[in-house]
Amino acid sequence: MTERLRLEHAVIKYGDNTAVNDVSLSVCSGEMVFITGANGSGKSTLTRGIAGLLTLSSGTLERNGRMSYVPQVEEADRNFPARVREIVLTGTQRPGRLFYSRDDRLRAEGAMRELGIDGLADREIRTLSGGQLRRVFLARALCGEPELLLLDEPCAGLDAESHEVLFSVLGRIIAEGCAVLMVTHDVSDLDWINASRIITLSEGRIKIS
Repeated sequence: MTERLRLEHAVIKYGDNTAVNDVSLSVCSGEMVFITGANGSGKSTLTRGIAGLLTLSSGTLERNGRMSYVPQVEEADRNFPARVREIVLTGTQRPGRLFYSRDDRLRAEGAMRELGIDGLADREIRTLSGGQLRRVFLARALCGEPELLLLDEPCAGLDAESHEVLFSVLGRIIAEGCAVLMVTHDVSDLDWINASRIITLSEGRIKIS
């Protein structure tokens, strides 16, 4: 298996507050790794650090391959004047390309269809529920054809049908070799798919049981 992520002794601080403290982990292609822990344990901070949105105070981060990151819905600007199709299409963007190709548009349509949001394609994102917006973010991530997918609380507020759709998609891309790292505070999410590993954070550290 190809190693897609290696984190060694990572520390992330906000001023004098240490949010992530000496965390090391690796994720390989075809693995499903859950990160769990109580609110405030450092899960989202760690994920944002892996995504490159936060700078490590110390430690090393190595990523190998295309990465997509799905943030929490709460991080989105819901008043941004964009339609679902436009948001999903942004997942196909590559450096140096100014226009979307026909293949890009087909990929976006396919991702929306797989996630059951093709009927929402012309809706403005401000009109969507939290669960619908989570599917939009995931469709955008899939358009990037990721080899490493980071998910921050993707199941919050989803109904049973949406859970089934989400984990069906995750099962497919994992079988195709994608590495998935998923943050959740709800341990019942672990019942939907076989995990390669479960990592529990407590006060910014990996909890050893």
